[in-house]
Amino acid sequence: MSNETKTDKALTGDEIEAMTADFEGREFTSDELTKIKRTRRRSPRIGEARAEVYTFRAPPSYKSRIKQRAASDDKTESQVIRDALDAYL
Repeated sequence: MSNETKTDKALTGDEIEAMTADFEGREFTSDELTKIKRTRRRSPRIGEARAEVYTFRAPPSYKSRIKQRAASDDKTESQVIRDALDAYL
């Protein structure tokens, strides 16, 4: 996972921790919360296209296996699933 901003500025661990602490300790106004929630609902892009969300049923063991694989490969759980689907399809 990249620690760079949209303008390609590399962030240090200390900078990320400071931003996290600021965000967690802050009291947000109603308007700010509405904006944050609206922003989080946007579909992220993967490449040039907007990502789609798929829901499917899987055995409970998949969850722990995906988490383990993501941690060992330093990827997100979503990326592990996308990689597996790309390899299969």
